[in-house]
Amino acid sequence: MLYSAKINDAIRTSALAHAGQYRKGSSTPFITHPFAVALITQRYVDDEDTFVAALLHDVLEDVPERVYSRSDMNRDFGAEIVGIVEGVTEPDINEPTKEAWLERKQGYIDHLADLSDMRPLIISCADKIHNMSEIIREYKTSGSAIWSNFHASRAREIWFYESVLEVLRRKVLPTEAIEDYTDILNNLKKLR
Repeated sequence: MLYSAKINDAIRTSALAHAGQYRKGSSTPFITHPFAVALITQRYVDDEDTFVAALLHDVLEDVPERVYSRSDMNRDFGAEIVGIVEGVTEPDINEPTKEAWLERKQGYIDHLADLSDMRPLIISCADKIHNMSEIIREYKTSGSAIWSNFHASRAREIWFYESVLEVLRRKVLPTEAIEDYTDILNNLKKLR
């Protein structure tokens, strides 16, 4: 992927939008996640819009509208990028209860299953690969206490990642992406 003004704008926008946010249960700045997802995405597709959307993929989900809104993203990057980002965005929930978590995750799985655009599916794959990688990394220092950082049990988290994988397999993502996802999921399942 060649560096461009559009990529530079996405890097800057993502960094500013996620300023002050941290990875769940960690002191790691959140911005490391969109950067990692964009780099992972680049393994499977060489497309500037996909790379830009990967950098912005959590903005609509995790950044207050007063900081950076859907209309801001449309103004700055256009409807194409907004559409890709919306394809990766989980539905809203009002309260982070276990029941709401399950409803939100099932809604996300159903949403992915309805997508015909491969770009948000590839970003979702890269997003989950990075999330699972971070859980494994953090497990090395925190042990099973890592699971207390989530709104769901270890079994539910595994269910979610397995369910996303099934959708991605049906959507016929690049073989390398499915293999990478499967390998990291198998490693995650070994954690107790």
